[in-house]
Amino acid sequence: MSEIILNLPTQNATHEFGKSVSRFIEAGDIIYLSGDMGSGKTALARSIIRNLLPDELKKIEIPSPTFTLVQEYHCKEFNLAHIDLYRIKHSSELEALGIEDILEKGAILIEWPEKMDRKLNYNILEIKFTQIDELRIVAISNISGWSDRINKIL
Repeated sequence: MSEIILNLPTQNATHEFGKSVSRFIEAGDIIYLSGDMGSGKTALARSIIRNLLPDELKKIEIPSPTFTLVQEYHCKEFNLAHIDLYRIKHSSELEALGIEDILEKGAILIEWPEKMDRKLNYNILEIKFTQIDELRIVAISNISGWSDRINKIL
């Protein structure tokens, strides 16, 4: 399977897609979220995070990690980190984020993965957003480690 194209016509559709993805995330997974500013990356990340949080934490604020670079959440079954690489100038700065350590016990959502000079060798799912006027298109690809799960999401 090379690439799957979805249309997410509303904010609610993005949240529902995030809810579907969250059901199948496992420790050791990385989801790359790419696309232009404002195309839906953070909205999808927030939906995934919210759906993985324990019930008593579902109402917490889920900030964009643009300035903190990493936000880590203690979810029901594993930890989930939300990483935003927008402000990273050089890929050598990534070592300080502790990505490998996070993956030992959890999963990661990475916005702006194109800032990395190499892709990590884990269960990768790439989701690329394209915004055309009010139309939000999502291309899902590089589903290594997700091949058994991707059809369940859709």
